[in-house]
Amino acid sequence: MACLTVLDGSLKGQRFTLEQAMTRVGRREGNDWVLQDGSISGTHCEIEKTDAGFLLRDLGSTNGTKVNNVAIKEKNLSRNDIILMGEVPVMIEGDDVPQSERPEPIAVPRTTIIIQPKRTLETPKEFGKKSNTNKVWVAVIVVLVLVIAYLLVQLFTGGGAATAG
Repeated sequence: MACLTVLDGSLKGQRFTLEQAMTRVGRREGNDWVLQDGSISGTHCEIEKTDAGFLLRDLGSTNGTKVNNVAIKEKNLSRNDIILMGEVPVMIEGDDVPQSERPEPIAVPRTTIIIQPKRTLETPKEFGKKSNTNKVWVAVIVVLVLVIAYLLVQLFTGGGAATAG
């Protein structure tokens, strides 16, 4: 016989057997299964026993109804589906609940892609001794600056030879 079991929260473990052709679930008295939880609407959803199994319908609830994490308005249920009424998770079980129909796996042809590099990488040349070109240029510039500074000092301090006369 099909039954609903609360999986988590303050109502965890509570069970309800689906014996009637139509079962209404909600927070308000008068429903077939009354769940006292703030996330459940007064009249939240209904489960109808059909020739195909069980049909779940959301009745315009505030917090919605989901089956296996997908929001629904109406959905045929399969064995071990997880129904989320508001924030209350419930599982449907029982031999009279149909197994989920799993599609046959689709054979996908395999394609092998071989990627050829556009160019080959050159191996780096051996590192040789670095030339001293930079050091030579720095030395030349320093000498030039010193010569210019010396000449300027001589020019402005009258360091030139005095003329007799």
